[in-house]
Amino acid sequence: MLKKHPYTRFFGAGLISGVGDRFSQVAVLALILEYTGSGLAVGMVMGLRVIPFLLLSPLGGKLADKLNRKTLLITTDLLRVPIALSFLLISNKSDLWMIYVGVFLLACGEAFYSPIRKSSIGGLVEKKHLIKVNALEQVMIGVVLIAGSVGGGIVAFFVSHNASFYLNAATFFASAWLLRKIPPLPLQRKENKENLPGHWIRSLEEIVWWVIIIQLTLSVADGIINVLISYYGAITFNLGDLGVGLLYGSLGTGLVLSFWVVQLIKRKYLLAAIFTIFIEGMMHILASQSSTIEKAVVAFILISLAGGVTNASLDSLIMMHTKPSDQGKVFGFLDSATNINMGIIMYGTGWLLEHFDARWVGAGGGIFQLTAALILLVSLMLREIIKYYNTTRNRRAGRFD
Repeated sequence: MLKKHPYTRFFGAGLISGVGDRFSQVAVLALILEYTGSGLAVGMVMGLRVIPFLLLSPLGGKLADKLNRKTLLITTDLLRVPIALSFLLISNKSDLWMIYVGVFLLACGEAFYSPIRKSSIGGLVEKKHLIKVNALEQVMIGVVLIAGSVGGGIVAFFVSHNASFYLNAATFFASAWLLRKIPPLPLQRKENKENLPGHWIRSLEEIVWWVIIIQLTLSVADGIINVLISYYGAITFNLGDLGVGLLYGSLGTGLVLSFWVVQLIKRKYLLAAIFTIFIEGMMHILASQSSTIEKAVVAFILISLAGGVTNASLDSLIMMHTKPSDQGKVFGFLDSATNINMGIIMYGTGWLLEHFDARWVGAGGGIFQLTAALILLVSLMLREIIKYYNTTRNRRAGRFD
């Protein structure tokens, strides 16, 4: 379906830059733990990454609906090259401030880039192929985690952290080169004059609001696990860079496997997403209580397999039920809201790790996700019951009329 399709280059650009970014992230987190040994420090760095999403994701989404998306993507890639190389200047603990600045600036680029990329998919792919392409997007993230995290862990462990930073800069160049060869991405301008501030929010369908609520709920669990996965690998299992890379790689394996599971879902995407959230919660609890790295790897594979199905389903619902002229703004809003939520949770998780055992913190995250899935399922069932009741009542009223 996608052989020689423009999306192939689009996919490749995201894959290459993602792998390099993950190399850098593994090296940065390893440096933080090497210099501080603090879960709070990890939480602060991870939390710092999401601050730019507050303003830059909505800005990127808004510009995606007005300007040349292809140019925006290429420019953002090239501007991140010198920032990626700035980590080479770090040589001791007194240079930690440079890590925080570099992480923040790279996050600015990611926050701006993400909604532009997501809102571009609808302009490259036909609507009937959206679920498959969104499943491929999860595969891309999975391969990034496998190649970037496992490879990044190996490079940082056996070669040097600096090698990871050089590779990251090179991948931004390669991504920009691939993007320059895709056709111009069409602008999605409004067809009418109804252009008042906030109109796009008022026009959203009910199912899109369900997606937004679910995404905000998921961001809580994601914030917890983003801190814990580094702590588990480096501290709990005492494997340093290699442990961090292995656990991130297991997440990637699950996302790749999720592609085939998504193909089994033909409809009821919302219900499928809620069901997989429940599975994720169970696996989070299992991972938190794993006695060996091998058991934790299996649990994280299942976590990300379920998460891949959830993400593909939710992204497809947005693309199917949101006007093309509003998709940039919707994805920008979602990136902003979920990442800010994650940042707060990641900082809180880092604080909790200073006072409680990591396994209990992880179990608490899993219990939260289980509870959220049950509440969402009951709410969805009530929605369907009310809809059925109203439909039946209207039919009877029509018959008597």
